Parts: sequence; C-alpha cells; structure tokens
Amino acid sequence: MESLPLESFPFALAAIDIDDTLLGPDGLIGVENRRAVGLLRDLGCRVMLASGRRHANMLPFYDDLGLDEFVVSCQGARVEHSSSGLVLGRACLSSDETLALVTEGVERGHTVLLWLADGVYSQAETCWVDVYLRETGDSPVTITELSPLARTPAEKVVWVAAPSEIARAADEATARYGGPVTVMVTNDWYLEFTASGATKAAGVASVASVLGVPRGRVLAFGDGNNDVPLLGWAGLGVALSHGRPAARRAASLVGPEGDPESALARAVDSVVQCYMSGQAI
Repeated sequence: MESLPLESFPFALAAIDIDDTLLGPDGLIGVENRRAVGLLRDLGCRVMLASGRRHANMLPFYDDLGLDEFVVSCQGARVEHSSSGLVLGRACLSSDETLALVTEGVERGHTVLLWLADGVYSQAETCWVDVYLRETGDSPVTITELSPLARTPAEKVVWVAAPSEIARAADEATARYGGPVTVMVTNDWYLEFTASGATKAAGVASVASVLGVPRGRVLAFGDGNNDVPLLGWAGLGVALSHGRPAARRAASLVGPEGDPESALARAVDSVVQCYMSGQAI
C-alpha cells in the first residue's frame, strides 16, 4: 500500500474491540490484523483496546502488540492505564443492584458470573463456566456461595444459559431493570448487566479527553451489541462485515466482506484507502 503522509490521516486515536474484531474465529490475532494495527500506529494514530473483557485479561494483548495506553474494560466499567495503573473511571453496579441480579439469576437456574475487581465468581461449576473460560482464556472462575460477595458493587453480572432462555430472560430483565442498569445480550448465551454509565463510548471519551483528542479524531472498530454506543459516538465508527445488525446500523462505515480472521485489516485498509484517494466517508 502506498504510504500516506502523516499529516493527511485525520485520526489520532483508534479504539478496537477484541473478540471477533482484533481476534479471528480461532481466538488469535492474525497476521493481517496485526499488520493493520501497526499501520494505524505508523500513521500517528494511537491504538487502544475497548472490550467487555476484564482489565487483567486484556493486558496480554497490550504486551503482544506493544501498546502502552489506557484500557477500557468490562464494557467501560473500568478505565485504567495498562502500565501506570492510573484509573480514569469506574462505573459499577450498586450493591443493591448486584444482589438483586445475582439472586434472580440463581433462582432462574442460570449460571451466574459475578465480576468483581479481583476476579470472576460463580455459584457452581457448570458447562457454561467452561465455555466462558474457553472463549476468554481467563484465569479460573472461583466457585463459591455468591450471596455474601454480591453485597458489594460489581463491575458486571452475567447470566449464562441456552440462547432460547437468554432471549426470554432479556426481555423480562429489560422491563424490570432497564434504566439504571444496562441489559445486553452479547453472545447469544450471555445476558450481561452493567451500570448505565459503563459503556465503551464513555470510557473511550474519557481517554480522548485526557489525551486532548477531539471526538472527531477518534476512530472505532467493533462488531457487537456492546460496540453500538462507541460506534455511534466516535468521529468514525467502523463495523466489521460480520457484525451484529445493531453494530452495522450504528456505524458510519461497514468494512468489506471476506474472511472473518482478517476483517479488521480490511476495515482499516478501507479507511486508509479512502483518505489516500481523498474520498469522503
């Protein structure tokens, strides 16, 4: 690809989702996506990650890519620098909300994942705990009685069950908790609850403010329901071609079709090519 003069690229900060965006279906950063991250950095664009994953779980990706930036984790419930530990913000569920969500999830027979600052807890060792660990490569989930732990603020509460159960529970939970609590289906088997202020958009906005980057110079890439606020907020929100319908609707641009492993790379290349050729997006 022809080199682009640094002063020609209008974006100073790029926020990238991890699962099914930075990572391919195999859970790895492919060669092309790795190249695309390097291209953004070569163009003078700082790169950070914004994910529903836990802060500690995201740090290996920063090490792998050589990033030393802020981390927006847990849908935006926590914004903390990868190396200095400087915390820009926390947006947790209240103790009352946490207890109510944990209690109802257990009563419904769902596997409940309680996300606290120091780790993830569940009431039982189930196949869904195994699914979570396999998908995220996270540290082991602690199996324990949740009620005592649920009396403190949580970064996230997750109900995990068969997709048909989650679809039904999502409607009921939105009617009961929606407003002060964000209720969102992420994967078809995950129903996630976070504080209303915990969004990737709010997290990335706080980072942009500290770095002195105007909203119009923020670039965002994502594919999921939890990327919708960020894709709509960023100066240019780019959804991947395989993204959920809500993500594609929220974005200003949808990346080209093709192999999901390199979808991020195609999206980045599309943006860069537009600015190289002087096309409007």
